[in-house]
Amino acid sequence: MKRLILAAILATSASSSMAMENNFYLKSSFGKVDTDISNREALENFGVKLSDPKGWNVTLGYRLNNFLSIEGGYTNLGSSEGRDRGSDSINTDYEALHYEYDYKVDIDTQSRMLGIFLTTDITKNLYAGIRVGYQQWDAELKEVENLNWNYEVVISGSQIASESGSSNYSYKGDDDGSDPYYGISAGWNYNNWSLSLEHTIFEMGDRKPNFSSLALTYNF
Repeated sequence: MKRLILAAILATSASSSMAMENNFYLKSSFGKVDTDISNREALENFGVKLSDPKGWNVTLGYRLNNFLSIEGGYTNLGSSEGRDRGSDSINTDYEALHYEYDYKVDIDTQSRMLGIFLTTDITKNLYAGIRVGYQQWDAELKEVENLNWNYEVVISGSQIASESGSSNYSYKGDDDGSDPYYGISAGWNYNNWSLSLEHTIFEMGDRKPNFSSLALTYNF
């Protein structure tokens, strides 16, 4: 019995020691983004509703101890898109105008992050923690509109004149800044791997995009 107890103590000590030898970790995550742009705001600014995109993250971290890590990473918050296309005609006794339009808007957002991750004992099977830090973010707006039209003049059933044409409009704008980010995480350890659920909020001026994700971490 004494030998069994001693072996258990040694095994526990060894597993804790091995866990702390894996000071570095590499994490990747994938999930859904809430852009914090309401339908009303999108319609007022762009005339279309915008989608909530998918996002992904890569983070490299270093564990200072069982409870505190420093980490830096890159998060791509995806492309939020909106589109409106269709056609219409205007007809009178002498004239006919037919046109087709295609309008598209994209907002691409990215963030480069540096911060800390404060947790319960990270060597345990289950853990939870909070992360907070500072980020440099960049948002790019793209708008494209294509218009094709055909105009005819008809008198007594005969076409007198006809003209066709097209026009294209495009716009690109950038916005960037440096603001805090913060979030929560809960995970499960298995050997050198960890699986976790995470939710991160990014301060970006008047917006606060949210990133809810499933993350896989390798400890080495």
